[in-house]
Amino acid sequence: MLNDFSPLFQPLVIGRGAKKFKLKNRMVMPPMVTNLANSLGEVTRRMVDYYARRAQGGAGTIVVEAMDIAERVIFPRLGIFHDRFVHELDNLAAGIKENGAAAVGQIYHPGLRGRHPGPDDLSPEEIRNIIEDFGQAADRVKRAGFDGVMIHGAHGYLISSFLSPLTNQRKDEYGGDGQRRARFAADVIRAVRKVVGEDFPIFFRMNALDYLPGGCTIEDAQVTAPLAEAAGADVIAIGGGVGPMPHNPSLGNVKSYGQIVMPMYVPRGYRVDLGAKVKEKISIPLSIAGRINDPNLVREIIVSGKADLVDLGRQLIADPDFPQKIAGGRIEEIRRCIACNFCLGKRMSLGKQIQCAINPWAGREAELKEIRPADPSRKVVVIGGGIAGMEAARWLGKRGHRVSLYEKSSQLGGQICLAGLPPGKGEINTLQEFLIRQMTLWNVEVHLNHEVSAEWVGKQKPDAVVIATGGKPLMLKEISLSPEMRCLSAWEVLSRAGQKLGEKVVVLGGGFVGAEVAEFMGERKMAGEITVVEMREAIALDLEPISRELLLEKLQESGVKMITRFQIREVTADLVVGWDGGEGRRKEIPAEAVVVALGAESVSFPVERLKEAGISHHLIGDAREPRGIAEAVREGYLTGISI
Repeated sequence: MLNDFSPLFQPLVIGRGAKKFKLKNRMVMPPMVTNLANSLGEVTRRMVDYYARRAQGGAGTIVVEAMDIAERVIFPRLGIFHDRFVHELDNLAAGIKENGAAAVGQIYHPGLRGRHPGPDDLSPEEIRNIIEDFGQAADRVKRAGFDGVMIHGAHGYLISSFLSPLTNQRKDEYGGDGQRRARFAADVIRAVRKVVGEDFPIFFRMNALDYLPGGCTIEDAQVTAPLAEAAGADVIAIGGGVGPMPHNPSLGNVKSYGQIVMPMYVPRGYRVDLGAKVKEKISIPLSIAGRINDPNLVREIIVSGKADLVDLGRQLIADPDFPQKIAGGRIEEIRRCIACNFCLGKRMSLGKQIQCAINPWAGREAELKEIRPADPSRKVVVIGGGIAGMEAARWLGKRGHRVSLYEKSSQLGGQICLAGLPPGKGEINTLQEFLIRQMTLWNVEVHLNHEVSAEWVGKQKPDAVVIATGGKPLMLKEISLSPEMRCLSAWEVLSRAGQKLGEKVVVLGGGFVGAEVAEFMGERKMAGEITVVEMREAIALDLEPISRELLLEKLQESGVKMITRFQIREVTADLVVGWDGGEGRRKEIPAEAVVVALGAESVSFPVERLKEAGISHHLIGDAREPRGIAEAVREGYLTGISI
């Protein structure tokens, strides 16, 4: 029966000692960097709130992000290389356990990814010292009150680089074939087991594939996993990919990192079958990760026996209540992760703290304690049914206000209706569907095909007005455009899938919208030859790094020409004329049509008239300033909780 989710809530007993440990369900929050630690690598109140909220949402196991066993200055990442960390880690473990989840702490050595020596540069004595450091770190995890420890052997960190033939060229007992390359991992597990005892669960995280030429293969993983089990591991957690190593991209790059933090271009559950191949070789439970955001997919993985536990990483950032909503039969209330990588791609690449594009309080959980029911209930008019308008309306309705939303088009969603159209972007549609369902859940009166004026608003006598009228394409204004040239906005092209635009089409603007529209046109055969011109030094610089890498690769494979450092001077009847900064000369590009992707501008609304009428108003989303999904959701939420 498809909607029988009871298998997800069956307890799982793990451990090898006389005292076994029971996980209350099969859903795991895997370790993910948050940058919520302080500048000394210590736990903060914000971090405790973040993890406690995921435990409160019903996850059976919470694995705290990697804690460094090697003393270093890479902060704000958690450290565990000294006893001083134990005190605050105790508060973190308690916050998780008090909210009903098992607390597991992950320990790691950064190795090459932290600019430490790699396998080939370590002496036997240094290897012994590192193994001892792992044991001491595990002891601190146990003393801090965690229920188990996870040893990080994936993603290009030290243990992972010992496992890989690409980074391990040693000629002694720690290098050579798969068994010898796995010896370091096995020795670490044995050292940890000796310190923590037989009754303390050990999880071992490892790659199924490195996704690098010359790196670990699935066959290597099938050798490593049973050796880890024999050394003392109680659970094998399967990941994949290697993080960037700027000093040597052949050892780890943005593309391989995309297999750690999979963008929406990657199908859901992409790594499940690889995990199943590893599971064939072991007798202990296996946990699998890999863009899993669908309750039915979680159920299928468990029922099929492909894994015993399912890692719900970014999904639990987007909606911590995913497990509780499944248990309560509230599937349609789940806010699914759209794999936009705002959290672990864009934010982390800038060294910022964890946030989520579609969960406005992720990383700021203390805000939830300040939200109060409406008192008194007020009449609120929301103008615009895009992301910002619907997010504001749902929070207003949830708090008890009387909310009416007016949308001038025939459907809710605004720009998100177009955002899900480019190849591989369909996951975005789940956000639109979620917000539309929320309108019904919180009794928001929705009026479609209804454009409103300031005068009309005044006649409704609202207590407050939310202006979320969105944006519109920014067209050529200061550049000469021949009326004989066919000119469309990127939005118009997305609305005309399959319509032939011409043999030669030039996209004016190479941000991510222009790049995605170029891919869209190529896939649908809307043009014979496509050229993208961009004034900056590279294409799609406004897209998070992982998604950008995959998008550029697809554009190159499809033959799209990309010209950067190009200043548009004029568009004639059959040419795009400009200055090519790369070549240092004037360039003429033949074109039968041009597609304008130069950004957006706000749709104006006569706010002054509302002020004159004494009507309280709030300007949010692209109506305030054209930006992205994260800003629209955040401003909608803040407005919804403040009126």
